[in-house]
Amino acid sequence: MNAPIAAHAADRLDTRFAAVAARNAARTAASDADGEVTYLELEWLADEIAQRLAGRTGPGRLVALRAARSRYAPGAVLGILRSGAAYLPVDPGYPAARQEYLMQDSGTELVLSDSGLLPDETPVAQAGPYVLATREAARADRAAPPRLPEDTAYVIYTSGSTGNPKGCMVGHAQVLALLDASIPLLGTGPADVWTLFHSLSFDFSVWELWGPLLYGGHLVVVDRGAATDPLEFARLLAARQVTVLNQVPSAFGNLVTEAESEKVRLPALRRVVFGGEALVPADVRRWWAADIAPDAQLVNMYGITETTVHVTWCPLTPAVLGDAAVGRTPIGRPLPHLSVSLRDAQGRPVAVGESGEIWVAGAGVSHGYLDRPELTEARFVDTGDGTGRHYRSGDWAVADAEGRLYYAGRQDGQVKLRGFRIELGEIEAALRALPGVSGAACLVTQDPHGDQSLTAYVVADRDVLPPAAVRTALGGRLPAHMLPQHVLHLDRLPVTPHGKLDRAALAA
Repeated sequence: MNAPIAAHAADRLDTRFAAVAARNAARTAASDADGEVTYLELEWLADEIAQRLAGRTGPGRLVALRAARSRYAPGAVLGILRSGAAYLPVDPGYPAARQEYLMQDSGTELVLSDSGLLPDETPVAQAGPYVLATREAARADRAAPPRLPEDTAYVIYTSGSTGNPKGCMVGHAQVLALLDASIPLLGTGPADVWTLFHSLSFDFSVWELWGPLLYGGHLVVVDRGAATDPLEFARLLAARQVTVLNQVPSAFGNLVTEAESEKVRLPALRRVVFGGEALVPADVRRWWAADIAPDAQLVNMYGITETTVHVTWCPLTPAVLGDAAVGRTPIGRPLPHLSVSLRDAQGRPVAVGESGEIWVAGAGVSHGYLDRPELTEARFVDTGDGTGRHYRSGDWAVADAEGRLYYAGRQDGQVKLRGFRIELGEIEAALRALPGVSGAACLVTQDPHGDQSLTAYVVADRDVLPPAAVRTALGGRLPAHMLPQHVLHLDRLPVTPHGKLDRAALAA
């Protein structure tokens, strides 16, 4: 074993992990269906990868990581960080064209992979199960790859309402600020067992990785098969005695349905953290009613990639859900390292009870977008009042008199159909409120003649709740222009590799 790579800064994710590993060398750090690795073994793998990267990369540079869901994935992340570089997660399940876009747009010239190489990638070294490869210059119109801030830990690409995905640059200090603020609130530590459920290309994975690994806990890596099969996943949670579960609400709804149907019980579970989408209160109530995990506290954490995973937190109770108006998701209060203000289109604070755009300031606000200076300037703004940079989220919220926040949807979440402005989230909330419905979504669909209409997708028994009954029930809640013209029954709602509702699959 070669000598460890020297740290590049005093407080970084990889140096914090090294300190934890020194105290917990023989403890299990990560496991998957095929085995487990200790903290010391992850350290060895990280050092080996960092050695292979030495002289090829460094601070301000990116290394693409194409990693399967395995117990070795945290070591690959750590190795890239230990080299001084930042990692660009590239999900091996993505289409080749999508993978190529991420690396082309980012200018990445090095790839660390345990999932095969693309045609223009040339292997140059091996480290554990990973192959290090070089690739040709990323973009013809770029003389050299863009320089990132030296503190950058990762670049994750986020989709926008229009245009191509853009890479968001997040620093070590921003991730550590999130953890330092949040983990004490949740009260988690070395005795806890977390899951890595989400793709590394989804920033929820950042929370799932470091929540256990910087505190001496155990990370159970969920393979793709279990992540896409709610019943298999429920059984895995029970078998591995998972104590901390992180879920996107769409995936959670499917989990509740299967756990309830098969009477799966999770007595070890202590925390369920929601993020990534608006909460579905009906699913939370079903979870409580089925008594699936009697000792688990459910916490809703609204967040944004650009402000480092989580922004607010809200412990859920029946009273908290009961206080929220239909279509308004309780997201609670800002985490201690952040501040949130609600503002109008001119950036002026709105009055209590009025809807405003969520602006976020504080230690979690990221470095901005990779190689997109104009977009960074438009979305990351300084108000000039001494509060520093704010990120304009594009999300709407309302605050009550006590300062509790309620998510009210996206600014671009409205559609216009036959002259009416329609909030799809309001229709979805009404669908979920119908007895017998365990999941719902609504889209504007188009027939071969170009005519547009509303289509509702429901997870329910068609014999008990046929399409006509759905429309009749909605007619008592919604105006005529918001009633779906079509109602389709599904066994479950499709989700993306990130666990979010797959609206493209519904449309298809």
